[in-house]
Formats: sequence, C-alpha cells, structure tokens
Amino acid sequence: MGNNNKYIKLPLPDYQEPKKTVFTRAHLKGVEKLGRVVMPEDSDFPAFSEIGAEKYLNRMVDYMYEDDKSAILIILKLFSIMPQIIIKWTMSLIETGAKWQGMLGAPFRMLRIALKGLIFTVYYSDVTENQTIHSKIGYDAKIVM
Repeated sequence: MGNNNKYIKLPLPDYQEPKKTVFTRAHLKGVEKLGRVVMPEDSDFPAFSEIGAEKYLNRMVDYMYEDDKSAILIILKLFSIMPQIIIKWTMSLIETGAKWQGMLGAPFRMLRIALKGLIFTVYYSDVTENQTIHSKIGYDAKIVM
C-alpha cells in the first residue's frame, strides 16, 4: 500500500475569517430586483426591500466558494440593468429548466438554489430589529426543558 495523503492532518489550521465581499451599487440593485421577483410584496409580510438586505448579504456571500461568489456577482450585475419583467422571465425559465431530468436540468437546479437561496436566506434569517418575519410565521428556536 502506498502513502495515501487523503486524510487531513491534525491539528487543524487556525480558523481564518473570510475576505469581506465588496458589493457595488449595481450588485445591490440586482439583489433588490431579484428580491422583488422571488419574494413579491405581501400585505402580511414586509417586502424584501424593507428588510435592508444589503446589511446582511455578507453573512452568506463571504463564505461562498470563490467561483460561486463571482458567478453570483456577475448575475446580480446583469440583473441591475435588466427590466423587472426580464428577470421574472429568467427566473421562470430557470424554474422550468430545473424540472428537466438528469444532467440537462442540473445547471438550472444549481442556478435556482443559488439565486433563490441568496434571497430566502437573507429574508428568513430575520435579522431585522423586531424579528417581524419570525413572529408572523410562528418560528421560535427557543429550547424549553
């Protein structure tokens, strides 16, 4: 048997804080537009634009793989210059493609997870001041013994 270096050597390296992602105005505009498509305004819940997502994006994006992060940032920049109806159509196309079986649908499923995941994670993290969203959906992570 040869020397197999597939195992991580202990002790593990010290934790390193990820490099902070810098969002341009175009990225933030793209997030805002995507948020309006993925989480349309509802009378019972705050609109995506009301939660101040730009303050919380780094909590997720900083920890993404570099390739994924750069792809998301390119898409957000594109969304910033697209009309809302084109973004809505694009998301509809992604949803349709995600239903295709096998390898043909795989890129669409990955795109759907990436784009919707970005919006859902920021929205349902409910890091707003009074945690409006969690109280409206009856979510409470409190452990009672």
